Amino acid sequence: MAWATDYTLLAEVTRGDIVESVHFGSIAVVDYTGKIVASAGNPELVTFLRSSAKPIQVLPLLVKDLPYDFSAKEIAVMCASHSGTVEHTQTVAGILQKIGLDEGYLSCGTHEPFDRQTALWLKQEGLEPSPLYNNCSGKHAGMLALAKVSGYPLTGYEKIDHPVQQEILKFIADFTEVSPENIKIGIDGCGVPVFAVPLKNGALAFAKLSRPDLFSGKLKEAVKTVVHSMNAYPVMVAGTGRFDTDLMGSFPGRFVSKIGAEAVQIVGILNKGIAVAVKVADGNARALGAITLEALRQLGFIGDEELKKLATHYRPVIKNHKKEMVGEIKANFTLTIH
Repeated sequence: MAWATDYTLLAEVTRGDIVESVHFGSIAVVDYTGKIVASAGNPELVTFLRSSAKPIQVLPLLVKDLPYDFSAKEIAVMCASHSGTVEHTQTVAGILQKIGLDEGYLSCGTHEPFDRQTALWLKQEGLEPSPLYNNCSGKHAGMLALAKVSGYPLTGYEKIDHPVQQEILKFIADFTEVSPENIKIGIDGCGVPVFAVPLKNGALAFAKLSRPDLFSGKLKEAVKTVVHSMNAYPVMVAGTGRFDTDLMGSFPGRFVSKIGAEAVQIVGILNKGIAVAVKVADGNARALGAITLEALRQLGFIGDEELKKLATHYRPVIKNHKKEMVGEIKANFTLTIH
């Protein structure tokens, strides 16, 4: 990989007045026609969308004639990389109950919840986290719902050759405008397929997602439902203090935002048909919020005063073990306008 062309400096980490570490990456800003509006690094960089694809992955379910009345809160958690709080896990359990299944059908595996208080509570109670606590359990519940309503097998839904994943692959291809045979497939941490496309095509998917009026019929309603649900329940999409929750919660009705593992972030600007996709080369997400917000600032989608609402993400501080501020993370790049 040619680092000189694929990545550029996006953020610096200081300690005192010294730059101690740096993060390189790429940014693609794209409109709903596929035109690159602005960029940094290489917008053609092929990378896995990881969990940023979740708002697209739920669409095959929402275009069906559903016998279940899923709430906006439940749909939001289907799009989520949630923190594993009681509210999150109970909402996922409610989805499963609604479709007549239990957590034993989830193939996402288990991990300690992201939420520290919940993780501590589990340890104090001597409990092991169930699959419900997996940050992807909502997505998996949605996949099981798709299998159930479509009459597909409930086992193996996480495999690429299962009809559930084939339906999802078609939607990913349609929204990114990359043909299925050209989408590189990997396996995510939760066991389902993940999709690698050029960064600009990931942005294109969210540019379309941000303009439900581009679609018609059931797909239009499904896209509107996803955008509304994520904005109505941003805490379900991530959790308290996390970037997606804070961005959508601070500016209701302005953004649709989803992080992906290994430092991917895609934000659609609602009703504008423009989206920003970021990939940090080293996979470290600590500068991801700062980079994304700086891109939105340079594009005029967030004002300087508005950034104060998201100061902890825009200029994260580095603290020592005495809780003293010893440094900070700050974005340092200039977008090239096309």
